[in-house]
Amino acid sequence: MLLGLRSFNSASAKIQALDATFATIAFDIDGNIVEANGTFLSLVGYSLGEIRGRHHSLFVDPSEAEAPLYRKFWQDLRRGIGQSAEFRRLGKNKSEIWLKASYVPILNRSGDVTRIVKFATDITAEKLRQADFAGQIAAINRSQAVIHFALDGTIVDANDLFLRTMGYEIDAVKGKHHRMFVLEDYGRSADYEDFWQKLNRGEYLSGEFKRVAKDGREVWLQASYNPIFDDYGRVFKVVKYASDITAAKLKAAEAAAQIAAIGRSQAVIHFDMDGTILDANQNFLETMGYSLEQIRGQHHRMFVSRAYAASAEYASFWDSLRTGRYSAAVYQWVANGGREVWIQGNYNPVLDTDGRPFKVVKFATDITRSMSVRGEAIQAAEQTLGNVRAVATAADDMNVTAGAISDRMQESRSAVDEIHTRTQGADASTAKLRDAALAMDSVVQAITVIAEKINLLALNATIEAARAGEAGRGFAVVASEVKNLANQAAQATARISGEILSMQAVSGDVEQALASISAAVTDVRRFIVETAETMHQQTLVTTDVSRNIKVAAHGVAGIARSLDEWVVGVEERRSNERTRVSRPAVIQIGTASRSAIDGRNARDIACMVLNMSESGAKIAVAAADVPDRFVLRIDGEGTAQTCQVVRRSEGELGVRYV
Repeated sequence: MLLGLRSFNSASAKIQALDATFATIAFDIDGNIVEANGTFLSLVGYSLGEIRGRHHSLFVDPSEAEAPLYRKFWQDLRRGIGQSAEFRRLGKNKSEIWLKASYVPILNRSGDVTRIVKFATDITAEKLRQADFAGQIAAINRSQAVIHFALDGTIVDANDLFLRTMGYEIDAVKGKHHRMFVLEDYGRSADYEDFWQKLNRGEYLSGEFKRVAKDGREVWLQASYNPIFDDYGRVFKVVKYASDITAAKLKAAEAAAQIAAIGRSQAVIHFDMDGTILDANQNFLETMGYSLEQIRGQHHRMFVSRAYAASAEYASFWDSLRTGRYSAAVYQWVANGGREVWIQGNYNPVLDTDGRPFKVVKFATDITRSMSVRGEAIQAAEQTLGNVRAVATAADDMNVTAGAISDRMQESRSAVDEIHTRTQGADASTAKLRDAALAMDSVVQAITVIAEKINLLALNATIEAARAGEAGRGFAVVASEVKNLANQAAQATARISGEILSMQAVSGDVEQALASISAAVTDVRRFIVETAETMHQQTLVTTDVSRNIKVAAHGVAGIARSLDEWVVGVEERRSNERTRVSRPAVIQIGTASRSAIDGRNARDIACMVLNMSESGAKIAVAAADVPDRFVLRIDGEGTAQTCQVVRRSEGELGVRYV
């Protein structure tokens, strides 16, 4: 190599050619710089004066300059062994330079090395490209499954990620055909043959591919088959880059199945963000009575009332959806032909990859029949509630009446006790009267005996007077008078005795009557006590019944409230929270001016407010002649509301405050 270069006639020309082509620098055998051409100086950023006489280690990393390999490098050069390779060197500012260079020992006629000349080419850009390519390939190998094939489909190589994905070791796949990863039927098909023919023709193929792993499990790959061309544009191999999307594919399949299931069971409609209809499934079309051609491109407002579509609430509803806010409720829609349809559904803003909503999907179920049944149930519950309240009122009245009867029975018991006490007193007096009569009878009998003795004495006196003759005449007169008096006393005593007997008989009758009265009073007293106790028990039972009925009324009211609250989410009432109440009220019919002229109040109709909101109320009223506009005054509230009837049903009015 360049031995005796200057001995040739053309040596100068050759040196000039090399100098023009390569970055050239000359060293003595110790590695000190002797000469360098402009190309080299420009490459390293030095002037010749800055480097002449300095050692070659100026251009290498200090750690490399101290390494044994660097010393051996110069030892080999001094022995005449040339060095050719790609070298990393440092420029003036420690900038990295890659050189493809040859260090050529120059020999004298004796064969001794006298100088070393380096011819170099700057390959820094190429080296960076290679590093970039190598980095990209390494990154691809870290993130993607890579496999290399010959043109006939034989496996040449595969990276670890591919092998892990498919469950193989490299020795188990190298030299085998690609069809080991596909289903047998597909591997024998014309489509599979055409697949490899396209690759052999240099056609790039990409997509989602179903493959079979070692254990037979299904693997889905997002992959590209890349024909690799030589310098002449001929395909010489195929490289496949793939990502395992099995989990995503299965998840997508599951999601698709769920969406399909939802589509079979629910009404589904798609809108863009301004409410324009994009698509709808058959369930939705059948529910609303339209064909897809009739609604596609139309606005959502075609399904709601004109008043609601023109309201600020409706505009706010779509503004909320445009912010990505989910909405779910029960909605009252208008189907084809003006038919009322109740929908239970949800509006779901669908977000793009930046988290911005780009369309709205509504999933809905037709609950029109259910709403009708619920309405009937609410009406029945309210009727039941009215009946239960009536029973509760009657029970309260019964309780009051039973209490009053119980109080009267207590008063009767006290009166009978008084009668019983007085009867016992009368009975005692009668007994005393009977005893007095008996005593008087003894006296009368004594008087009778005395009268009889007097009469006998008078008789004896008369006899003695007769015996005395004229001398006893006066005595006879006295004896006669005494006899007469004795007879009168006997007669009087007989009458007294008769009266006493009569009094004794009457006293006996009174005693018997008083005994009967006492027995009757005792029976009446016992009856009153039993009745009072029964009424007390009845009062307790009635109180318990009244309490239970009130509890039942509360329960029925709760049921009615639950049924009623279920429909609160309709679009026309979304912002008006209703409160279920049971408050008496008065419907005032007429005007204030008429009342002033007549000098009396307007005609009043009693009613019951069932529920209230900020914008209206639901009223139960028996009268059928309630006008469309009236004043409602609720008990306990000082103000009155002017109302407009918006809905009528049997016994009920729906009103809006105006």
